[in-house]
Amino acid sequence: MHRRRLALIAAAMCATAFMSPPSAAHPPSDNPLHTPMDKAVDAAATAYFSDSCHTGLSISAVAAEGARIYNYGVADRKRSILPTADSVYEIASVTKSFTASLAAMAVHEGKMTLEGDFRRYLSSTYPNLAADDHPVTLATLLTHRSGMPRDIPDSDAIFAAKNPRTLPAQLLALNRGRDESDFLRDLHHTALQGQPGKEERYSNAGFLLIGAGLEHVYRVPYASLLQERILTPLGMTSTTLTLSPKLTSRQVIGYDQFGEPAPQHPANAGAAWGLWSTPNDLARFVRWQLDETNPVIALSHKPLAHGDDEDIAMAWHVESLNGLKVISHGGGSFGASSQIVLFPQRDQGFALLANDTCKGTEGALKTFALTVERGL
Repeated sequence: MHRRRLALIAAAMCATAFMSPPSAAHPPSDNPLHTPMDKAVDAAATAYFSDSCHTGLSISAVAAEGARIYNYGVADRKRSILPTADSVYEIASVTKSFTASLAAMAVHEGKMTLEGDFRRYLSSTYPNLAADDHPVTLATLLTHRSGMPRDIPDSDAIFAAKNPRTLPAQLLALNRGRDESDFLRDLHHTALQGQPGKEERYSNAGFLLIGAGLEHVYRVPYASLLQERILTPLGMTSTTLTLSPKLTSRQVIGYDQFGEPAPQHPANAGAAWGLWSTPNDLARFVRWQLDETNPVIALSHKPLAHGDDEDIAMAWHVESLNGLKVISHGGGSFGASSQIVLFPQRDQGFALLANDTCKGTEGALKTFALTVERGL
């Protein structure tokens, strides 16, 4: 695998007042600019918002001494309101890190194995989920090396067109009215695109398959398992696959790269990219993920596949930058971008949520976290 390393930004410190007015280089913010962390975050924000396409940003900064939430820009361009620690964002493929954590629990508890034939965890037979005598396994699903297509139904033609103006509507139309039963039915007629374990092919369908396997071995729906095993124990009261009216009232408005309001992800995004969450909730998730004395967390961070620039663990990307281990996972929807970046050796981590999909936003969020860490 060849992934481009993200360059670290050297940004100058920017002096600004609490709730400062917007400028060409600095948006509204609730950053009090008191501590070294405050100032490092603000410096990175100045660089980030030098791209005027960006809309709003919330940063959950977690360190040994506690968590701090910073908000910048606007949650809604029409009303020009600042995001808050309880603003609700789509977290897109960061959802995969939650699914991977549940898979790590299943392995730790002996419900699943990483290398065994994954078909044993499904309620029906799928002879098509093997190629050249190599079956799909949990390890190959978690590392996008299962040979599964990107999506079921097949979305390759939509993505191949590379038209950001039409892609959301086409993808929503492709998935309209579909649920897990449709996915499992069509899975019977899905051909693998390569031998499991041989090469990387990004797959949302692979993580939906993990979700189905977890449901089978635990005998509960994925949403219930997520609630019981992660959300309730961590006190993540605003993280969900289905928005309530109360949470809907706190939603940010997502914008595409053209500055237009964007639609939300399809309702069947599920275990692959279907979660909403808040900066406050993700601070709790980051704190949990930093504790590598927890055997489930340690297992989920252990590399399963190796590349030139980074390794892949249970969904997580693992790399070393100047001798420092960095664990991350990003996501992008039609109008939202996200990143979780962990520095376990420093007991420090970040969740970053943006309500835009400008070109390069997902990578810029990772660079933001790396810049803050370097500036402390």
